[in-house]
Amino acid sequence: MSSPDPATLDRIRDKLELLRRVAAEQGLDVVVGDPAPLEPVPDLPGVAEVYRLFDRLEGDNFRFAAPEEIRTPEAWAARTVDENDPMGSPLAVGHEVHSIPPKLRADIRAGAPVYLDTEDLQVYWMDPDDYVFQYEHPDDDVEFTVLAPDVATFFDECVLGPRYPELVAVVLGPGVAEQRARKGRHAGEYADNWRRLLVAADLSS
Repeated sequence: MSSPDPATLDRIRDKLELLRRVAAEQGLDVVVGDPAPLEPVPDLPGVAEVYRLFDRLEGDNFRFAAPEEIRTPEAWAARTVDENDPMGSPLAVGHEVHSIPPKLRADIRAGAPVYLDTEDLQVYWMDPDDYVFQYEHPDDDVEFTVLAPDVATFFDECVLGPRYPELVAVVLGPGVAEQRARKGRHAGEYADNWRRLLVAADLSS
């Protein structure tokens, strides 16, 4: 496992600065958080290095914040590992919030997770029902979708870049990815405020 490409981290940093500015100019109800003081975790090269660029990213469909398990090397060492987990106790790097009614999101912080494989550091999506099935049938083939080879690439391309519509389609379905607002000042535009932000910043279509 190697450290992330410094150029990728610089690109993420630049994108976050741009998105903070565009979100403020357009009055979009999204969260593009400020940098956070996180120590690198030697077992997870590049993970804390990405999350310390922001404390939270949140729009209509997803919420990304540093997992408690990586906030310090000590927290990572003390994490609970389920020896029976057929997927090897992956780390949740973010969650969909589309399934949570907006009025309940202050109390229910997260829906289904997007995972990081702690061995090969790939970021992937697995339907929660499939995850439960895998617990019950560990010898059967597992279905999951690899989203990125590492967490830096995931945020650069899938959260802050041109592959964001693909992320929405994989996790929530293609219909959600293409939904348009029917009324209000954003009528005719994408219903997803994060996608509107990326479009306004010319980072995605």
